[in-house]
Amino acid sequence: MGDDRREEAGGLFSALALKESPERIRDFLEKLAGRGEVYLTGGAVRDILHGRRVRDLDLTVVDLSPREVAEEAARRLSFTLVPLHEEFGVFRVAREGFTLDISGLRPGARNIEEDLRLRDFTFNALAVALSEALSRPPWAWPLIDPCGGFSDLSAGIIRAISRENLRDDPLRLLRAYRFLAQGYGKPEKKTRRAIRELAPEIHRVAPERVEYELRLIFETFRASETLREMLADGLLAEIFPELYEGAGIPQPDYHHLDVLGHGLETLSAAEGILAAPERYPEFEKEIREMASDREALYAVKLSALFHDAGKSRTFSPAGERAERITFYEHEKESVHLFSIWAERWRVKKKVIRRVSLLIRNHMRPFFLLEAREKGRLTARAKRRLLRDCPDFPGLFVVSLSDCLAARGPAAEPETCEKLRILFSELKRFSQEVMEKVRVKRLLTGHDLIQVLGLKPGPLFRELLTAVEEAQVEGRIKDREEALALVREILARRR
Repeated sequence: MGDDRREEAGGLFSALALKESPERIRDFLEKLAGRGEVYLTGGAVRDILHGRRVRDLDLTVVDLSPREVAEEAARRLSFTLVPLHEEFGVFRVAREGFTLDISGLRPGARNIEEDLRLRDFTFNALAVALSEALSRPPWAWPLIDPCGGFSDLSAGIIRAISRENLRDDPLRLLRAYRFLAQGYGKPEKKTRRAIRELAPEIHRVAPERVEYELRLIFETFRASETLREMLADGLLAEIFPELYEGAGIPQPDYHHLDVLGHGLETLSAAEGILAAPERYPEFEKEIREMASDREALYAVKLSALFHDAGKSRTFSPAGERAERITFYEHEKESVHLFSIWAERWRVKKKVIRRVSLLIRNHMRPFFLLEAREKGRLTARAKRRLLRDCPDFPGLFVVSLSDCLAARGPAAEPETCEKLRILFSELKRFSQEVMEKVRVKRLLTGHDLIQVLGLKPGPLFRELLTAVEEAQVEGRIKDREEALALVREILARRR
């Protein structure tokens, strides 16, 4: 390639999110394009034509060995080689967040057009010869488009190539909604009808693959909208049966939706908070950090969605009037139902713990708010909430979202503002009081051993917690008073 052609190739390479070695990748692809029938295909073509930067390229080789091409790429680029589906000739080479996926034609396909027709959606059935992709800007690519994918991509239509293709790999049912969440468009009527008919087939898919697609949905700010579409097409009931139990379960008059609807509305409110942290200056920094942390974002949104799931199992109408409905200890059942769901789809243990903690504590700010309104909010109650729920910013988002999502006739509009004020006070309390306690601990486990002759055990935590609470509340101020308190507690236990 001469200098002019390299300049034109900027159309492709300017769309790549490369951290390093663009020249080495360019040179490898140029030489590969001259050796045989090689195509840029699938998601990379779709995203580049959609104006998005990409971190991976999908290459389909027709008259070369995918393994040999992948091995050469790994060697020449110093990338890591990962066989994805070796039996089908699918390999990946990756480094620094950039990947090349290299495959042969799909089983049963005799040429690139037949290969494309075996894919999921029309806008993923696009290809361009690698030599053309390198020598022309994307707007001038001579596309291979047997299914009308470019037209659908331009029109924002998610169209399945065929019902049979969806059934061959039922994960494609969920991928339709992942593409919706990512802003590619909406599934058209025929595709939605096929999804409704095939929805139970999703259980044939490996759980890890389902959970991966769900994470991609929750990483967007359209998860609530997407789940509502899944609900309409019957897929939510298959993937989230624990949530679907809440459909039709009524709530007291301060709610305007049933239990399922409230969960979806709470998720929508959480996405609104996370998308506009500047509206919440008291937690703006923490919300921005949360929104940029994929795991934190996933956990907080799952917490908002599942926080009331247990109401379907704890529903108890104490009379015919809606305001008499009760859901005693529903948060415990919500944690239980979430755990069942998360284990089914192989959610990471770390995420499960984080979500469970937020769900378990989501009502406590409201209890503290009630105590504050009555002038009974104590330093001990504040301290215990902060101790029990270290993810305090996450709890702020979940609890405020819960409040914003409750708009029934009995709801008090000022409650959400009062809740924000409470959280601001709790944050100041944490910064001003708890930090002082952490810096100046009056007693340690070493003191309990050396001064009081105690043996290490579960009692240590109880005693040190009691000392810390007394210090926070201002009942003790020095080491001697702390030791006196411990002696008093031990005397009462005898």
